[in-house]
Amino acid sequence: MMKRFQRLSGAIFLNLLAASLNISAAVAQDVERGEVSAQTNYIYEQRVAIKTIDERELVYFLDRPETDEKVPLLIMVDGSSCIGQLRPTIRYSYRPGNDRPIKYARVMVEKPGVAHDAGYPSECSEEFLKHYTMDQRVIDHLRVLQHLRKTGADWWNGEVMIWGWSDGGDIAVQLTAYYPNVTRAVLGAMGGGYTMAEHFQDFWICPEDRLKEKREDCLASLNEQFQQMVDNPTWTKTWSGKDNSWKVWPTRLFARHSQVLKDNQVPILIVHGEKDFDSTPVQSARKLVELLKESGNSSYTYWEVPGMGHGAGKLPEAQKEAFKTAMLHWVLGVDPGPGGPPDFGAQLVSE
Repeated sequence: MMKRFQRLSGAIFLNLLAASLNISAAVAQDVERGEVSAQTNYIYEQRVAIKTIDERELVYFLDRPETDEKVPLLIMVDGSSCIGQLRPTIRYSYRPGNDRPIKYARVMVEKPGVAHDAGYPSECSEEFLKHYTMDQRVIDHLRVLQHLRKTGADWWNGEVMIWGWSDGGDIAVQLTAYYPNVTRAVLGAMGGGYTMAEHFQDFWICPEDRLKEKREDCLASLNEQFQQMVDNPTWTKTWSGKDNSWKVWPTRLFARHSQVLKDNQVPILIVHGEKDFDSTPVQSARKLVELLKESGNSSYTYWEVPGMGHGAGKLPEAQKEAFKTAMLHWVLGVDPGPGGPPDFGAQLVSE
């Protein structure tokens, strides 16, 4: 009974210590053992507004440690839709802090015309529809990096790590290719082996195994719609969702990421759900891996997550948290540890 009481007292102490320092119990345990000399203070959600070349306001949010030590920068790039960077599902994801394995800063670039805390579902503004394209999001991120360099961010060591998902994965491909100081990147749920047009043609709208003799008519109609959007990239019309204007589609439809990634030498982690189909067919990610192998490029790692769709939300909690932690550790250059790919704690789910 006394030993049990002593163990309970130790646990209570660690929890109180963690709460008082705003750190995890594991880090609190290191503090108790003297393995962490001091805790670092963090500045969270520092809002910065700058101007783009067309004088549009561009907002980004910065989380960083208050330290004399220079740290790398993690850029988080979320997917499509008129939803904000301070919604809970991304606001706290990969937020730097004393419970992380290394010190780093995080930046999130807001989409145009979006309320910062907007979640699903949100009505898209005219400003969003006028300015949201894949190319513009790439340029906006490059503009933010330029501003950070110019302002002399004395906490930054110049290194950039990138985590992108869905549309954000597409954008992360280009940032990894075009920005010189990227050290590691996670490219999630973005396919990459087939173009978006081919997703519609071969998987979603005109698949050969379902249409057979009617497929030619289906393809002709679909390709006519593609051409209309290319010829008239207006923001006043939408297609396949109210947040997808005719302006954005030409910047998505014909992008084949393997063409850029074949020349990539930065370590990248390609991540895809085994059950993803309606958002980005997993066959597209498998094709990307095949094309990279054929090109002789070995700068990639591929994780296909069993049972996962387009995101981790429907995975069992233990598996989801193990998966998210593994991705963060990978992009930070830390060993993901046991229970990593491809199971991510799946053994806990079956127990």
